[in-house]
Amino acid sequence: MGRSAVAVNGTRGSVINKAELQTKGFGVFGNYKEADGLEFGSNWFKNVQVTYSSKDAKWTYTPLQYWLPQGHIDFLAYAPYEDGKTLTNNCIDFTVAGEVANQKDLLWANAANQTKANTSDAGKKVKFQFNHALSRLGYTVKLNHAYSDATITLTKITLAGSSDGKTGAFHTKGTIDLSKPSSTGLWTPSTSDAKQNFDWFTGTQNLTTDASDSKNSEANYLFVIPQDFSASTSYNLYVIVEYTIKGYKGVETQMTNKVYQKLEKNFEQGKAYTINLTIGLTPIEFDADVTDWKPADGTPIEIDSWNYIR
Repeated sequence: MGRSAVAVNGTRGSVINKAELQTKGFGVFGNYKEADGLEFGSNWFKNVQVTYSSKDAKWTYTPLQYWLPQGHIDFLAYAPYEDGKTLTNNCIDFTVAGEVANQKDLLWANAANQTKANTSDAGKKVKFQFNHALSRLGYTVKLNHAYSDATITLTKITLAGSSDGKTGAFHTKGTIDLSKPSSTGLWTPSTSDAKQNFDWFTGTQNLTTDASDSKNSEANYLFVIPQDFSASTSYNLYVIVEYTIKGYKGVETQMTNKVYQKLEKNFEQGKAYTINLTIGLTPIEFDADVTDWKPADGTPIEIDSWNYIR
């Protein structure tokens, strides 16, 4: 009773932009070292909360620290700030919230070999260029045809590791190495924690042929640890869509339909994706052929004797 299609578009993600960063603040770890050489840690800055002062138009923290004439500091940073966050081997732990409404973006940055004379900002301030550490997922839903006499209502969208929704798909926990300059080696997903599914949408939404009428809200993005669901990997991901149909050709009985499609996509760090769903009724179509005579040249019927007419 249903026909569905799935397409995934990829773009750069920036849910926590500069304005949001100024609102939420960030945490800093900093390690002072008198000798040369990179050495991240937290002997001077241990999850220090840095907030933005709109009045003074600058970032502030307390207690204020000062540069020494010798040595340097290697800094690590993340956002948004979280009280009690600890650093272990340059890494912090991260848990993906099971409830979509509780999920959050995660940023990371680092600045090595910082001194009073050699800071990374022209204003002699330590400059953090934050990047998005997660993958962001959004969706749109539209009908494949305008049905004048039918109401099709979306009721649920689920992302799962199997078509029946019983197998987990996404990493639940992982550690992020704040010292990494790029996505290479950035994440170490937990292998001991069960993977999770997401009930992305539950409710009622009457659908149209315009995808902009039915898309996730700004508060309904998914933020997931980067994960490769390509065909060459052992991870599986399915999108499961449930919807109701009522009124077609005068049939007032509300009928439910449940469809699924496997997604084969590598969700990369710092990228946002929109899963475009197209659903609707399956058209009644015809095909025709003609069965050949059997056998094609006819079954022989031999007549070799005759009766005479007198």
